[in-house]
This record gives sequence, structure tokens and C-alpha cells, in this order.
Amino acid sequence: MVSIFRTLTVATVLSSLLLLLFWQLTAHQDRRTIAELRSLNEAMTARLEAQRLMFERLARSHRLGHLKVIDQSHRVDGSVNETTLLFIELDDEGSELARQTIHLPGGVVYIDTWTVKFAHDSVAEGHPLWGRTLVLLRRIYSELLSPADGIPIDTPGAVPAGYASSDVGRFEQQLWANFWQIATDRDLAAEMGVRVAQGEAVYMAVARGQSFDLAVDASGGVTLTPVASSDAPAAAPAQG
Repeated sequence: MVSIFRTLTVATVLSSLLLLLFWQLTAHQDRRTIAELRSLNEAMTARLEAQRLMFERLARSHRLGHLKVIDQSHRVDGSVNETTLLFIELDDEGSELARQTIHLPGGVVYIDTWTVKFAHDSVAEGHPLWGRTLVLLRRIYSELLSPADGIPIDTPGAVPAGYASSDVGRFEQQLWANFWQIATDRDLAAEMGVRVAQGEAVYMAVARGQSFDLAVDASGGVTLTPVASSDAPAAAPAQG
């Protein structure tokens, strides 16, 4: 009887130990599984955020300038004789760099630029030098004024002051100084990360009172889009 009792006691203790061991193993496995799931979730969240930022960089655009049609005269037959424009150049932060009043014959306005575009992967990854399309404003002309006779855009330096001494500024200066060589030499373009370098002109038939934003997409080209007058930059205060 005592032997049986001892056997039952030992069996009970062993069963308890086995149950405890099983519980500990199960709990450990649960914690491990939870940790793995948490790690997987964090990795997936980071990956989704990285993809979101990549798409955001690819879709990003910034304004280069603002165009406002101040006045327009017409001939007897109703065709446009002359158009007067206010062109405001903007920096990367949207602040005014310069403004000029331009008189053009006709009513179709062309804005001529040099553009340098980089690989989509470089833009998506936010490369410090190749992370967006670069644009140099050149001149404004019309359907009645040839590009050769176009009005130069008064750019206060192709690379803004205080920025030219930076690595990015020096890189941009090299691009503009060697623009046509880069545009026509595939090996040189590849060395500088350039996908395409070319001249681009956007144009629009305009009327008095209209306003337009000149912008560039991070991985695309230059655009000229109409905006409401209330969104236009304010005119400079009168002098004197």
C-alpha cells in the first residue's frame, strides 16, 4: 500500500513537473512567436514608410516662378498685338528671388529652360545630388518673337548665393557650365548620374488677368499651369 502511494506520489510529482515544463516551453514559444510577429510588423511598417517616401519624392514638385498677365492690347481684327507680363522667380522655399516686367508681341508666351533629369531610382532614394530634376530658366519669347530674340530671364545667378559654395551648388554649376556636352555625351552623362539633359520650352496662349505657376516635377519636366488670382504672389510695393 505504501509502495503504491509512493508510486502515485512520484507519478503526480512527475506529472506536475512535466506540466510545468510544458507550460514553460509553451510560454517561451508564445513569447518567441510574439517577438517574431512584432519584429515582422516593425519591418513591414518601416518598408511601407520607405515606399511611401519614395513615391512622395517621385511625385514631388516645386515652383520655379509665377507668371501674371498684366495687360494685353489687340488689333482691329481682334488678334493680340502685345502682352505685358510680370514674371516672378522663386527659390526652393517659394520665396521671391527676382521679378521683371516683360513686353512681348503676340499672345502665346513661351518659357525656355535647360533641364537635367536623373534616374528615377536616384530621385526615389533622395540622392543628395541626383534627387530631383534641375532647371535653369533661360528666356521668354512668343509666337511673334523668335527664341534668338527672346527676353533673358534675369536670374540672380544660376545657383543662389550662399548655396554655390556647397557640394550641391558646385555640382549644379558644373552641370550648367558643361550642359551641351553632357546632353550629347552619354558616357559623361552617366558619370554625372544624368538620365537626360535637354532644352525644354513650355507655352500657353494667355489673356489679361490670368496667372500661371511655373513648376518642375521631381522626376519629370517643367509645367505651366493656371492658378486663381488669389493664389498669386502679391505685387511689389510702389517705390518712392
